[in-house]
Amino acid sequence: MKRQPRYPRYTILLICLLIYNLGYTQQCDCTKDFNQLDELLRKTPAFKDHKSQYLKAHQIAQQELSKIKTDFDCLVLLNQLTLGVNDNHIKVFGMPEGKGPKIEKSTINLDSLEQNLKTRSFKVVEGIYKLPNYVTLGLFKKNEKYVAVILKSDLVNWQPGEIMYTLIPFSEDLFLTIFGQRKSKRLVAISERIKHGMFLKLGLKKDLNTEPWHLAPERDSLFIRSELDAETTYIKAGSFDSFYPTLSDAEAFYATLQNSLTKPNLIVDLRDNTGGGQRNSNILLEILSSYSEKNKIYALTNHNTGSNAEQFAVKLKKLPNVKVIGDRTQGTLAYEKKKNVSNPLSCGKFVAIMTSKRHKPYLEYESIGVSPEIFLNYNEDWITQTLNIINK
Repeated sequence: MKRQPRYPRYTILLICLLIYNLGYTQQCDCTKDFNQLDELLRKTPAFKDHKSQYLKAHQIAQQELSKIKTDFDCLVLLNQLTLGVNDNHIKVFGMPEGKGPKIEKSTINLDSLEQNLKTRSFKVVEGIYKLPNYVTLGLFKKNEKYVAVILKSDLVNWQPGEIMYTLIPFSEDLFLTIFGQRKSKRLVAISERIKHGMFLKLGLKKDLNTEPWHLAPERDSLFIRSELDAETTYIKAGSFDSFYPTLSDAEAFYATLQNSLTKPNLIVDLRDNTGGGQRNSNILLEILSSYSEKNKIYALTNHNTGSNAEQFAVKLKKLPNVKVIGDRTQGTLAYEKKKNVSNPLSCGKFVAIMTSKRHKPYLEYESIGVSPEIFLNYNEDWITQTLNIINK
């Protein structure tokens, strides 16, 4: 009888581990995360509001699954799927601490790309963008998306040729923007607009001499009051955060406005106010409701005006003697994130940020934003432009 060969225990263990890992790899691919995300999205209020739109988006995205070759491609596809429910809060991020997808590198010739993009008009999306002490990027269209490749880097952990931003056009003029964070390189996603040669939220510019007139002044101060002239008072409401200490700061500021707004014109600056809650904003709304009965209000908004601050702008529009001016808001006001918003997906590479509450009166503004009655231009200080409107 022929004797069977004997294998050391560590060899058997190694074979078992290889079989297990092979099975895990085969089971844990983009399809598994795609299906789990699909289940999560179907439980959201937004799915109920946009079911037919989502089912079409799901069908298109599902057909793309077979083409997915990298974790990065999977992240892009998952975020494309979220667009189907039309909830601008919902996004898919890479896991932190290096557990998510890796940054990809472009094979394009950087010198040729740079020379080519130098010819692009200042008004178009494509071109060369910079952020001081950060990076120089070449942004170009690739199929239906835009890709931003690093041309020059002042950051130790970012190298020329790496793809730092991927932009997916959606809605009227918004881009779902997937990008690597500056220090950690973790891939996250936001909605962004590009206007006047600038990323309005992220700050990249084609021309570094372009002044960011669209941003609110004194970014470190949330609440400001200033008497601009004999006829006009200016106030900045930089946050509607309903938790302390911001809420207590807001309450103290609003108390100073009671019975002291005596001039016929009031500028209410909501630029860069990313929202909060009614516990904060309703206090100011009550003051302004009384004021607007006999006086004029000019509310300033920009792309960074979001969530509850957008809802606030809609409410202001319903008051007498109010004009909303500036630019379109962010478009994140119909749905809200509550507890347990972060949902890790099965393969351990992605986390889905979900919402669980609907604000039905604002559905028409989601992923579009609140449009101002007067659009301000990006070439001149917005306060100066507002004063010119008042004086006319």
